[in-house]
Amino acid sequence: MVFKNFRLQVVLRVVLLVASIFLFFSIGFKATYVGTQVALGLLIAAQTIWLIFFVERTSERLIKFLNTIKYDDFSESFSPRGEGQLFDELYERYNEVMRKFRDIRSEKEATTQYFQTVVQHIGIGILTYRKNGEVQLINNAAKRLMQVPQLLHVEHLLPQAPQLVEQLLHLPAGQSAVLKLKHAREQVPVSVFVVDLKLRGEDFRLASIQNIQRELEEKEMEAWQNLIRVLTHEIMNSVTPISSLAGSVALDIQDVLEAQPNQTIVLQREETEDMGLALQTIEKRSQGLVRFVNDFRSLARVPTPKKQLFSLQEMFRQLQLLFQEEMAHEQITYVLVCTPASLQVAADRELVEQVLINLIRNAIHALADQPQKKLEVEAFMDSDSRVVIQVTDNGSGISEEAQEQIFLPFYTTKRTGSGIGLSLSKQIMRLHKGSLTVSSELGTGTTFTLRF
Repeated sequence: MVFKNFRLQVVLRVVLLVASIFLFFSIGFKATYVGTQVALGLLIAAQTIWLIFFVERTSERLIKFLNTIKYDDFSESFSPRGEGQLFDELYERYNEVMRKFRDIRSEKEATTQYFQTVVQHIGIGILTYRKNGEVQLINNAAKRLMQVPQLLHVEHLLPQAPQLVEQLLHLPAGQSAVLKLKHAREQVPVSVFVVDLKLRGEDFRLASIQNIQRELEEKEMEAWQNLIRVLTHEIMNSVTPISSLAGSVALDIQDVLEAQPNQTIVLQREETEDMGLALQTIEKRSQGLVRFVNDFRSLARVPTPKKQLFSLQEMFRQLQLLFQEEMAHEQITYVLVCTPASLQVAADRELVEQVLINLIRNAIHALADQPQKKLEVEAFMDSDSRVVIQVTDNGSGISEEAQEQIFLPFYTTKRTGSGIGLSLSKQIMRLHKGSLTVSSELGTGTTFTLRF
């Protein structure tokens, strides 16, 4: 241990070097001692080199310590070598610094893991990428919205979502845009919001992508309900006087007849016909307005769902019996599939049946001119563990313009339709915290999707 002491070794090496130099010069430069002087000179040179190497060796640990910091390798430890109290304390300080760095790195990794876990579980899609489009982070919600298992570059979305790529790369920071993403056979409205970030001198963009279908539908239904209340009030104000007038005219005529039971009341034929036509017009118009108001009321007064857990397979059996004769008469291949057979849903069964009956009747009308008619009702559970019911027909399909409006009240493509059924069905699904969407291709068919 004594011979490892740095200070003692330096002193001994210096003393030996001084003694060797003193001896070298004491001999003098005599010819008889040339060999001895050469040997002493070599010894002095060797001692000098050894002393330099010994002193420099103490710097190796400092270099090693700095390299561990440089390369983030904090697994190294420095143990005392008996080189003296000063070096023992130095190595202990090295180890303390290493432990501190290890603790900081562990804390940093734990914090990073925590925030990554939080980001991955957020319901809003999060995407960070460089200005050139190179993706740095994408969470699970964004993957589901964009239907990609992984994403390395924003431009890889060009085939399925060119509008989204355009907004991600060029949308001004701090602004948002609303667009539609194709999700399976449906168009899902999303809101995209982008901000610019700078990290370590490099520019990044952070984009949030949120499915706003539910929010849009809620605002849409709220607006329609407000409209319905206003129109109902105004129309009733008009209907009441018309009905009252018709009743008053009828009563006046009756009073005249009763007041002169035995007298002949002379009225011109033309006046009589005009009066009768006017009364008929008032009556028909009143009845039409009353029907119109009742349709409005059916939209504004959908009962609150009384949710209970029930079997979809059992409900499908009743729908099978309900439409069996009509399907046979129309020569429609009618298929109802529930996978698994034990599938259940918590909903108001009567309201759900009302929606399905309406969709099935619409499908029957859509199949009227088809040579081969097929209607399929299928229930299953999707990847998000949500119960889904789809009503699919192979009819002529619905145009894109019509798809944008078919859920609006009083919009219809049928000659005798009221335009209430689909609006009412969508409202029923909204009250169930679900959705009703349509996907259709002209000449191929139409699918209505109920998602609970």
